Amino acid sequence: MDARHPALTIGNALTFARLVLLPVVLAGLVTNQGYLTVTAMAVAILTDLLDGRISRRLGQASSFGATLDSTVDFILIYCLFIAFYASGRLHTYQFAIIYLAMLTNLVLQLSSMTTQTPSVVRTRLGKFTGALQYTYLIFLVLREVLPTTQLVAAVNSGLFAILAVAIILSSISHLLMLRQRT
Repeated sequence: MDARHPALTIGNALTFARLVLLPVVLAGLVTNQGYLTVTAMAVAILTDLLDGRISRRLGQASSFGATLDSTVDFILIYCLFIAFYASGRLHTYQFAIIYLAMLTNLVLQLSSMTTQTPSVVRTRLGKFTGALQYTYLIFLVLREVLPTTQLVAAVNSGLFAILAVAIILSSISHLLMLRQRT
């Protein structure tokens, strides 16, 4: 890495690696190669767990890195949800609720770009909802290699119900924040 350019850091390279891994996860998903999907997603999760820690430890943490991390997570999460829906692994109502989260978050983030000091808007409920989305996405990926059982179906239903409630509450919160800005 070139130490003279603050964006070229080990942490940011790990963050960017998730974008490189996205097509591998998608390829495993659309070709029904569950173990490829799980392996690539596991590496992507590992990069997500390490990028910020390494950046802070090396004194390379930056607002650019934080924004890159949020942006890459957004792209990864919603591309994979779209792929799960397009491949018939998510019901339309599930995708509609997840899409609601994407739209309200995107509108909130874009509205912050019109301010004097544009930045990624972080909300407590938004962070929690994002973590739930990531958890549900990981479950969907694992489901590619898990046997189809009643327990797996029950966990799927329960996780999605919790996620749906969080998305609806978070979306209301985002819309209220937008209303206050206007």
